[in-house]
Amino acid sequence: METIKEFLESDIYLDIIKQLGVDNFNDELLNIEIERLINRLKQRQFLLEGFNCKLYSEKELVEFYEQIIEENCRDIIIWSKNFWKYSNDTVEEYPDGEFTEGEEIDEEEKSMIISIGKYAITSIAMYIIEFDILKNHSEILADYYKRLRIPGAMKYAKEMKKLYKKAFD
Repeated sequence: METIKEFLESDIYLDIIKQLGVDNFNDELLNIEIERLINRLKQRQFLLEGFNCKLYSEKELVEFYEQIIEENCRDIIIWSKNFWKYSNDTVEEYPDGEFTEGEEIDEEEKSMIISIGKYAITSIAMYIIEFDILKNHSEILADYYKRLRIPGAMKYAKEMKKLYKKAFD
C-alpha cells in the first residue's frame, strides 16, 4: 500500500471496521476526511520530532498504521468502543464543545441534537492516532489536542487519559 486511501480500503483496516460493526459507518470516503487524517498524523509527528522534521511520506504513514494495528488490534477495538461510549454519554452535556468563560456561544446558536449519525470511515484511523499517543506518548496529548484546536484541550486530555486508564487497567 502506498497511500492513506489504499490503507483505508485495505483488508487490515476494514477488518477493524467489521469487528466494530459495518452498519456504524458511512460507506463514502471523502477526500477532505483523508486530508484531516493526514493533518492529524503531521501534528503527531511535529510534537514528537519538532517542527523542522522531515515529514513522513504517505507510504511511511501507512506503515505506521499497519504496525500499530498488527501490535494492538484487540486494544484498538476496545479503545474505539470505550471512546464511543464516552462520546455518547457526554454529547448531550457538551454538544458544541466546551468554551472558556466569556467565550460561550449564545443560547440561540447552541446545537440541538436531533440524532446520532454514522461514523466516518476515517474515524477509527483517528482513534488509532490517539490510542498510540495515549499508550506511548501521553505527555504530548494535551498539546496534540491544542494543535487540533479542541476547546478545553487540557481538560479533554485529562478525561482521555482517565478513559484510557479505565479501559486498560
